[in-house]
Amino acid sequence: MNDERLLNRLTYVVAGLTAFVLACYLLIFVNPTIFFNPFKPSTPIALFTPAPSLTPKPTLPATWTPTPEVTFKPISTRAADTPVPSRTPSASRTPTKSPALPTKSPYKFSPAKPPVLTSDPYGAACGNWGGVGGQVLDVNGAPLQGVSVVGWGGPVSEQAKKVFVSGSDARINKFYNGEAGYELYIGAPGDFDFYVVVYENNRPVSPVVKVRMVNDCARDLALIDFQRNY
Repeated sequence: MNDERLLNRLTYVVAGLTAFVLACYLLIFVNPTIFFNPFKPSTPIALFTPAPSLTPKPTLPATWTPTPEVTFKPISTRAADTPVPSRTPSASRTPTKSPALPTKSPYKFSPAKPPVLTSDPYGAACGNWGGVGGQVLDVNGAPLQGVSVVGWGGPVSEQAKKVFVSGSDARINKFYNGEAGYELYIGAPGDFDFYVVVYENNRPVSPVVKVRMVNDCARDLALIDFQRNY
């Protein structure tokens, strides 16, 4: 009985060893370089080294002429516009230049506005009164007294000039609506030129104003206001 058990155990051991050996052979067959293989194959020696392959160069044809570049100009396919007859421009007005900045007057005084012929402030009978009158103003337009206004012409000779100091007569101031009125009485109205100028220190300080007097009772007064420029 004991012998039979011993034989069974030996059978198992032999079978296990046989299976182990077969497994080792299988591993060696699959991987000959495994660590427990006593007969590892030697590393094969390369008999030759392959030369590096050359990259083939492109070959040109026997005669190679570069293709010339051609520049194409776009051609318009749109039909040319038919010009529309233009209207002949009418004559345009010449543009008026904007006035230049005022320059300083060479005269200390000048007329505030052009002379105006009107009737005398007294209501004198026709043919009895003719003359020149007005006011003298400062740079701000306020009455300026003490200015000499001189006039001559027609029946008044240049040697016998008429002189009036502005603001010197309250009655004249009242007639000319200011505190610096003046008046140059000529006499009977008539058709002649009369000249008026402002004087200071015995010399003219304004342009000589020429006014045409007329033989008209309704226009026997030449109204002229003088204003100081600076």
